[in-house]
Amino acid sequence: MARRLPDSQSVSQSVLTTPKNLFLSLTLTLSLTLFTFFSCSSTNEIRKPPSLKIAELTLSKGIDKGAIAHPINPTSAFITQDTEAIASLNIENMYGRHTIRWDWHGTDGKINYTSGDYQVNVSKNKFHKQFTIWHSLPIKGEKASNNLGQWQVKIYFDGELHTTKGLNIEYADIDIEKLPQIAQVYPNRWGLVIGIETYSNLPSVDYAKKDALLVRDYFTKILGIPQENLIFLADEKATKSAIMGNIKEHLPKNLEKDSTLYIYFAGHGAPDVDKGDAYLIPYDGDMKYITQSGYKLKDFYQDISSLDISRTYVFLDSCFSGSSARGEKMLLAGARPALIHVEDVAVTSDKVISLTASKGGQISNSYKEMEHGLFTYYLLSGLRGLADTNNDGWIGVGELYSYVKVQVNQKARRKGVEQLPSLNAIRDVEGVKMSRVVK
Repeated sequence: MARRLPDSQSVSQSVLTTPKNLFLSLTLTLSLTLFTFFSCSSTNEIRKPPSLKIAELTLSKGIDKGAIAHPINPTSAFITQDTEAIASLNIENMYGRHTIRWDWHGTDGKINYTSGDYQVNVSKNKFHKQFTIWHSLPIKGEKASNNLGQWQVKIYFDGELHTTKGLNIEYADIDIEKLPQIAQVYPNRWGLVIGIETYSNLPSVDYAKKDALLVRDYFTKILGIPQENLIFLADEKATKSAIMGNIKEHLPKNLEKDSTLYIYFAGHGAPDVDKGDAYLIPYDGDMKYITQSGYKLKDFYQDISSLDISRTYVFLDSCFSGSSARGEKMLLAGARPALIHVEDVAVTSDKVISLTASKGGQISNSYKEMEHGLFTYYLLSGLRGLADTNNDGWIGVGELYSYVKVQVNQKARRKGVEQLPSLNAIRDVEGVKMSRVVK
């Protein structure tokens, strides 16, 4: 069962900053309305106490308060729009009497919030096989929302420091991971989402699969693509044959003349050093045989241009510098990015509009504080409504590009790197509407 701990308790602290709904007595003995809960399995009779095991601390934005509580949306990245950050501990074979305390340290290293020592007491000769206990840091509208940056939560078990874990709180105008439940559906819209985080023999791409999963939700809930019209390829499913097979065979057989196609790719790109040609790297790509195992970007654009449809939008969170996307490793052993020349590839049809994460030999960076790709984070922020600069209820291609370019460039420069998204289109995109703003 899951139940809330008593609404108030008395603890003595010399220094403590409490949320608005915590109350301080004149004697520094605090009467706290705690954000502390626990859930547990039924008790079991014991003769000899079993071994007590404490699992790793989990940070999340929510928690399933069932019989055995489980974190919802585990993450260490939080924004000012989040209600709270939850720190939960799962304990196996909980027995006896113990004290547990959560101390939340702000960016200055000082304790901003604490639970105080909470007493856990299991009846003699009994134990809980599964026991989850958690405490939350209020964020939205609270002091934490004005204390941006790196925080730490420290868990003390029976007076001894057990775990320290970092979390980051960033300012955001919107929570890109909170989407509407219902969107208008457009039967003539199709989507292809590709996210390769783990490669068969190349460095991983941070958050690429997570980004692809979220983009899939945006394609259905924001762009209104029917579930049955959505193709999703992640990690080992995103082989060269699967990607090219869908673009060259499956889609041509199913798309109509009035269809609109949206394609998203997050993963490695790489150059052919000898010729300067750019390639998208599928899951099974091999840098030694890039011309055979990669998908030449020029061919990719040609293949989608040949589709007899109304329009195709392409979003590429990749780079062709020879460096690992969203990382610091080189894909080409011994290569130097400054010496690699990559030819920019233009689209060949006025029916194709492409928005890419970076130019030429620039690196496509991650946004570690938010646990997304930098380009993808602002792409989705724009689609969520922040790019609607004229407030007409529509996201135009020009509006989206301007918003993403400015935001990505500013954030990248603050990190000491250069990344400038680019727009690839034959005709002027001014006035081209991509999506309605969905609240």
